Amino acid sequence: MKPYQLLLTALLVVGCESPEAPADTLRLVQLWVQGNYNNLAQTEADVAAGLPTEKTHRPMHQLFVPAEVPGIDGYLLFQQSSLDGSENPAMIFRHGLMQYFYDPESDRLRQRELYFKDAEQFKNAHRNPAILGDVTLEEMTWDAGCDFYLQANAQKTMVSGPITEGSCVLYSEGLQKEMYADDLVEITATEYRFRGRYVDKTGAVLWGTESDELNRLIRQE
Repeated sequence: MKPYQLLLTALLVVGCESPEAPADTLRLVQLWVQGNYNNLAQTEADVAAGLPTEKTHRPMHQLFVPAEVPGIDGYLLFQQSSLDGSENPAMIFRHGLMQYFYDPESDRLRQRELYFKDAEQFKNAHRNPAILGDVTLEEMTWDAGCDFYLQANAQKTMVSGPITEGSCVLYSEGLQKEMYADDLVEITATEYRFRGRYVDKTGAVLWGTESDELNRLIRQE
Protein backbone atom coordinates (compact mmCIF):
# COMPACT_ATOMS: atom_id res chain seq x y z
CA MET A 1 0.00 0.00 0.00
CA LYS A 2 1.39 3.42 -0.98
CA PRO A 3 1.73 6.14 1.69
CA TYR A 4 -0.86 8.37 0.01
CA GLN A 5 -3.38 5.52 0.09
CA LEU A 6 -3.17 4.96 3.82
CA LEU A 7 -6.08 6.02 5.98
CA LEU A 8 -5.33 8.56 8.66
CA THR A 9 -5.49 5.91 11.37
CA ALA A 10 -2.81 7.58 13.45
CA LEU A 11 -5.22 10.39 14.23
CA LEU A 12 -7.81 8.02 15.67
CA VAL A 13 -5.69 6.44 18.36
CA VAL A 14 -7.11 8.79 20.98
CA GLY A 15 -10.63 7.64 20.13
CA CYS A 16 -12.01 10.93 18.85
CA GLU A 17 -12.09 12.99 15.70
CA SER A 18 -8.96 15.02 15.11
CA PRO A 19 -8.68 18.66 13.99
CA GLU A 20 -8.04 19.36 10.33
CA ALA A 21 -4.57 20.83 10.89
CA PRO A 22 -2.99 17.60 12.27
CA ALA A 23 -4.79 15.59 9.56
CA ASP A 24 -3.23 17.79 6.88
CA THR A 25 0.15 17.46 8.56
CA LEU A 26 -0.01 13.67 8.61
CA ARG A 27 -1.16 13.55 4.99
CA LEU A 28 1.91 15.53 3.93
CA VAL A 29 4.25 13.35 6.01
CA GLN A 30 2.78 10.25 4.34
CA LEU A 31 3.28 11.75 0.91
CA TRP A 32 6.74 13.17 1.42
CA VAL A 33 8.82 11.14 3.88
CA GLN A 34 10.04 8.07 1.99
CA GLY A 35 13.15 6.84 0.23
CA ASN A 36 16.90 7.46 0.48
CA TYR A 37 18.23 10.84 1.57
CA ASN A 38 21.66 12.39 1.95
CA ASN A 39 23.23 15.80 2.55
CA LEU A 40 26.29 15.38 0.33
CA ALA A 41 25.50 18.53 -1.66
CA GLN A 42 25.56 20.49 1.58
CA THR A 43 28.80 18.98 2.87
CA GLU A 44 30.50 19.57 -0.49
CA ALA A 45 29.38 23.19 -0.43
CA ASP A 46 30.81 23.57 3.09
CA VAL A 47 34.19 22.29 1.90
CA ALA A 48 34.14 24.51 -1.20
CA ALA A 49 33.38 27.53 0.98
CA GLY A 50 36.31 26.74 3.29
CA LEU A 51 34.16 26.77 6.41
CA PRO A 52 35.83 26.04 9.75
CA THR A 53 35.24 22.59 11.21
CA GLU A 54 32.76 23.81 13.81
CA LYS A 55 30.58 25.32 11.05
CA THR A 56 30.54 22.32 8.72
CA HIS A 57 27.87 19.63 8.43
CA ARG A 58 28.93 15.99 8.74
CA PRO A 59 27.92 13.66 5.85
CA MET A 60 24.65 11.84 6.47
CA HIS A 61 22.74 9.05 4.70
CA GLN A 62 19.18 8.29 5.77
CA LEU A 63 16.49 5.82 4.68
CA PHE A 64 12.75 6.10 5.39
CA VAL A 65 10.30 3.33 4.40
CA PRO A 66 6.60 3.09 5.41
CA ALA A 67 6.11 0.13 7.75
CA GLU A 68 3.18 -2.05 8.80
CA VAL A 69 3.52 -2.85 12.52
CA PRO A 70 0.09 -3.93 13.87
CA GLY A 71 1.33 -4.00 17.46
CA ILE A 72 2.18 -0.27 17.55
CA ASP A 73 -0.34 2.54 17.04
CA GLY A 74 0.09 5.45 14.66
CA TYR A 75 1.63 5.91 11.24
CA LEU A 76 5.05 4.25 11.18
CA LEU A 77 8.22 4.44 9.13
CA PHE A 78 11.23 2.17 9.32
CA GLN A 79 14.29 4.41 9.46
CA GLN A 80 17.95 3.56 9.03
CA SER A 81 21.17 5.58 8.98
CA SER A 82 24.41 4.31 7.48
CA LEU A 83 27.89 5.73 7.20
CA ASP A 84 28.12 5.40 3.42
CA GLY A 85 24.52 5.10 2.20
CA SER A 86 24.80 1.35 1.68
CA GLU A 87 22.86 -1.51 3.29
CA ASN A 88 26.03 -3.15 4.54
CA PRO A 89 25.19 -4.12 8.16
CA ALA A 90 28.66 -3.03 9.26
CA MET A 91 27.93 0.50 8.00
CA ILE A 92 24.52 0.83 9.71
CA PHE A 93 24.84 2.73 12.97
CA ARG A 94 21.23 3.62 13.79
CA HIS A 95 17.86 2.08 12.91
CA GLY A 96 14.38 1.97 14.35
CA LEU A 97 10.84 3.19 13.79
CA MET A 98 9.49 6.69 13.37
CA GLN A 99 6.03 6.96 14.94
CA TYR A 100 3.54 9.73 14.09
CA PHE A 101 0.44 10.23 16.23
CA TYR A 102 -1.98 12.99 17.17
CA ASP A 103 -1.39 14.71 20.51
CA PRO A 104 -4.62 16.36 21.75
CA GLU A 105 -2.87 18.41 24.42
CA SER A 106 -0.69 20.29 21.94
CA ASP A 107 -3.07 19.85 18.96
CA ARG A 108 -0.02 18.79 16.94
CA LEU A 109 1.25 15.70 15.19
CA ARG A 110 4.00 14.18 17.31
CA GLN A 111 7.03 12.54 15.76
CA ARG A 112 8.65 9.97 18.07
CA GLU A 113 11.72 7.83 17.45
CA LEU A 114 11.43 4.23 18.65
CA TYR A 115 14.52 2.02 18.87
CA PHE A 116 14.73 -1.77 19.06
CA LYS A 117 16.03 -3.18 22.33
CA ASP A 118 17.40 -6.17 20.40
CA ALA A 119 18.58 -4.11 17.45
CA GLU A 120 20.90 -6.27 15.35
CA GLN A 121 18.19 -8.52 13.88
CA PHE A 122 16.26 -5.52 12.53
CA LYS A 123 18.97 -4.05 10.31
CA ASN A 124 17.60 -3.72 6.74
CA ALA A 125 14.12 -4.64 7.97
CA HIS A 126 12.67 -2.89 4.91
CA ARG A 127 14.00 -5.85 2.88
CA ASN A 128 12.12 -8.29 5.11
CA PRO A 129 9.08 -6.33 6.37
CA ALA A 130 7.44 -9.45 7.82
CA ILE A 131 9.99 -9.30 10.66
CA LEU A 132 8.15 -6.23 11.97
CA GLY A 133 4.77 -7.97 12.08
CA ASP A 134 4.99 -9.09 15.72
CA VAL A 135 6.91 -6.14 17.16
CA THR A 136 5.29 -4.38 20.13
CA LEU A 137 6.19 -1.37 22.24
CA GLU A 138 7.61 -3.71 24.88
CA GLU A 139 10.45 -4.42 22.43
CA MET A 140 11.20 -0.74 21.87
CA THR A 141 12.80 2.09 23.79
CA TRP A 142 12.20 5.83 23.41
CA ASP A 143 12.38 9.19 25.16
CA ALA A 144 9.12 11.16 24.98
CA GLY A 145 11.05 14.31 25.84
CA CYS A 146 12.72 14.05 22.43
CA ASP A 147 9.44 14.09 20.47
CA PHE A 148 8.89 16.73 17.79
CA TYR A 149 5.59 18.64 17.60
CA LEU A 150 4.76 19.11 13.93
CA GLN A 151 2.34 21.28 11.98
CA ALA A 152 1.89 22.05 8.28
CA ASN A 153 2.13 25.65 7.17
CA ALA A 154 -0.88 27.39 5.62
CA GLN A 155 0.45 26.89 2.09
CA LYS A 156 0.94 23.14 2.68
CA THR A 157 4.52 23.46 1.42
CA MET A 158 6.30 22.49 4.65
CA VAL A 159 5.78 20.54 7.85
CA SER A 160 7.85 21.75 10.77
CA GLY A 161 8.12 21.78 14.51
CA PRO A 162 10.51 21.74 17.49
CA ILE A 163 11.10 19.57 20.49
CA THR A 164 10.21 21.07 23.88
CA GLU A 165 13.17 23.13 25.04
CA GLY A 166 15.17 21.41 27.76
CA SER A 167 13.17 18.17 27.61
CA CYS A 168 15.58 15.98 25.63
CA VAL A 169 18.65 15.33 27.75
CA LEU A 170 21.64 13.02 27.34
CA TYR A 171 24.49 12.46 29.74
CA SER A 172 27.92 12.48 28.11
CA GLU A 173 30.30 10.08 29.83
CA GLY A 174 33.23 11.64 28.00
CA LEU A 175 32.38 15.19 29.00
CA GLN A 176 30.95 14.17 32.39
CA LYS A 177 28.01 16.52 31.90
CA GLU A 178 24.45 16.67 30.61
CA MET A 179 23.76 17.67 27.01
CA TYR A 180 20.45 19.24 25.95
CA ALA A 181 19.00 18.72 22.48
CA ASP A 182 18.62 21.92 20.46
CA ASP A 183 16.53 20.62 17.59
CA LEU A 184 13.72 21.19 15.15
CA VAL A 185 12.50 19.49 11.98
CA GLU A 186 11.50 20.92 8.60
CA ILE A 187 10.01 18.57 5.99
CA THR A 188 9.21 19.38 2.36
CA ALA A 189 8.35 17.29 -0.68
CA THR A 190 12.05 16.67 -1.38
CA GLU A 191 13.96 17.46 1.82
CA TYR A 192 14.17 16.41 5.45
CA ARG A 193 15.96 19.09 7.47
CA PHE A 194 16.87 19.19 11.15
CA ARG A 195 19.22 21.04 13.50
CA GLY A 196 20.42 17.97 15.40
CA ARG A 197 22.81 19.43 17.92
CA TYR A 198 23.37 19.25 21.68
CA VAL A 199 24.29 22.15 23.93
CA ASP A 200 25.19 22.68 27.57
CA LYS A 201 23.24 24.82 30.02
CA THR A 202 24.92 27.96 28.67
CA GLY A 203 23.96 27.17 25.07
CA ALA A 204 27.49 26.24 23.97
CA VAL A 205 27.46 23.55 21.28
CA LEU A 206 28.85 20.24 22.54
CA TRP A 207 27.90 18.05 19.57
CA GLY A 208 26.78 18.93 16.06
CA THR A 209 27.46 21.92 13.88
CA GLU A 210 27.42 25.52 15.07
CA SER A 211 26.09 26.58 11.67
CA ASP A 212 22.71 28.31 11.55
CA GLU A 213 21.89 26.23 8.46
CA LEU A 214 19.99 23.05 9.28
CA ASN A 215 21.28 19.65 8.21
CA ARG A 216 19.71 19.40 4.75
CA LEU A 217 18.99 15.86 3.60
CA ILE A 218 17.71 15.69 0.01
CA ARG A 219 15.72 12.74 -1.27
CA GLN A 220 17.55 10.88 -4.01
CA GLU A 221 15.66 9.72 -7.12
